[in-house]
Amino acid sequence: MTPQFILTAFIVALSSGFLGALLGLGGGVVMVPLLVFILDVPIHLAAGASIVAVVATSSVSASVYVRDEITNMRLGMFLEMATTLGAVTGASIMVGIGESLLRIIFALSLLYAAVVMWYQMRNTGRSWVPMENDWVANKLNLGSNYYDSARGETIDYGVSRSLPTFAISYIAGIISGLLGIGGGGVKVPAMNVISSVPMKAAVATSNFMIGVTASASALVYIRNGFCDGFITAPVVLGTLIGSYIGAKVAIKVRGVVLKKIFIIILLILGIRMLASGAGLL
Repeated sequence: MTPQFILTAFIVALSSGFLGALLGLGGGVVMVPLLVFILDVPIHLAAGASIVAVVATSSVSASVYVRDEITNMRLGMFLEMATTLGAVTGASIMVGIGESLLRIIFALSLLYAAVVMWYQMRNTGRSWVPMENDWVANKLNLGSNYYDSARGETIDYGVSRSLPTFAISYIAGIISGLLGIGGGGVKVPAMNVISSVPMKAAVATSNFMIGVTASASALVYIRNGFCDGFITAPVVLGTLIGSYIGAKVAIKVRGVVLKKIFIIILLILGIRMLASGAGLL
């Protein structure tokens, strides 16, 4: 590994960590494509470095969101039961899947999430639609509130359709384990669109969850030799710095702005990765 490679990996991780914390993605959804396309890192090694960095992203950014009481801890722990199981499943089957198929699966998951979020925002003109707690949310007290400094008001919200979001969280875990990402590209849209959680709270809760999800699948990656120290070290360092900055910025940004940025990033990366997986690039 050359100094130029290490510096480039650090810059990639810095930007990925920033966007990951800002949007609740964990950073892997941005980092994996960049490592593959810019540094020509095999996707299995890129996923291995990313999954370790995702743990760092969660540790740093989640502390900022929890301190400001934006994270919905109860909802996060409820959904994480499904996501962790899915992460172990995904990481276990990742070894036998070819690189092209991994890229296509990755791309489709990103494009699906982008379309769902765009459709919801187009119909409502806002980042979320207020709903009451469903029966599961009532039993588990999943509804919550937080002070939105960008709006200057306290936002109260319920959690609807909890069970479909729980099922989707399992799928998010599988995608996380397969691709070395935090699964936020699936979990954030599920919480926001299906369960009607405000965008900022969905981002904060996703950041809280991804560390646990990533830790479960990281062990499988390490055991199978997909964590190269020369790639992982600068990636983790860059991610730590970027995620702290991203979390600080996210607190001051309006939810609808976060959602628009989220959709654009998912579309760009999804189209690029799909073309690559199909052999068009």
